[in-house]
Amino acid sequence: MTEQEQVQRTLRRDAAENLTRILDAARASFDEEGLDVGMDVIAARAGVGVGTIYRRFPSKEDLIQAVLEEIIETVRDSQRRALLMESATEGFTTFLHEMGQLQFDHVGCLSRLWNIADDQVRDELYQQGCALLERAQREGAVRRDLVYEDVTVLLWSLRSIIERTALVAPDAWRRHLELMEQSFVPGGEMLRNAPLSHEASEMVSKNAPI
Repeated sequence: MTEQEQVQRTLRRDAAENLTRILDAARASFDEEGLDVGMDVIAARAGVGVGTIYRRFPSKEDLIQAVLEEIIETVRDSQRRALLMESATEGFTTFLHEMGQLQFDHVGCLSRLWNIADDQVRDELYQQGCALLERAQREGAVRRDLVYEDVTVLLWSLRSIIERTALVAPDAWRRHLELMEQSFVPGGEMLRNAPLSHEASEMVSKNAPI
């Protein structure tokens, strides 16, 4: 390897390491302080200059997009793992708990998380979520009149609880989720009120916080 090739390899390695530090620092800063945190704060946390960030991300919005897309990919991975679990019931409940933990971990990002995904990704997330629910229903663990929009509303409610209790009772959302899971168990009267439609759910997700 020539000296020039060694220099180029070193530069590429340094650039990759800087990118990782920037994304890690941005994610942690957004989680803790929200999306309004300054780029100077993120740069200091990453140990790079602000100019280094702008060379990789021309605007703060580009950096936000990159971080949120990483989190969305975590949701997709969670669904895929859950669908591969032998027990449909375990897959469904595992997914719910992972989504609760994800919201707790990334509470500062939630105001933009779902409405930043494009229609194709949103449709994939919805179809995978429906598949998880239907598997659990076929296994007899979840009431038949539950629809995935009910699960979506549950996740909205978890966000509110996390935001209100995270500092004083960080596990409060877990009890709320447990209560909701108990309501999913078959038995009792059929639900009398109609669920939120998929169209209405999409409208809320795109135009308001999760």
